[in-house]
Amino acid sequence: MTAMPSDRIPRSTAEIVAAAAARGLTIPPECLEGVAANLALLARHAETLSGPESGSVK
Repeated sequence: MTAMPSDRIPRSTAEIVAAAAARGLTIPPECLEGVAANLALLARHAETLSGPESGSVK
């Protein structure tokens, strides 16, 4: 698997699990939906603050 850039917010289940594993964390399966929803919300906030033209948040 290719490493995800550190400034990219993981979105898919596979990306979330991989990002957590890279940090030595395990997300319980029953929590994945909530984690994904929170990351999507954080991505929207980050885009609002940095602007879509910055390209740093995807």
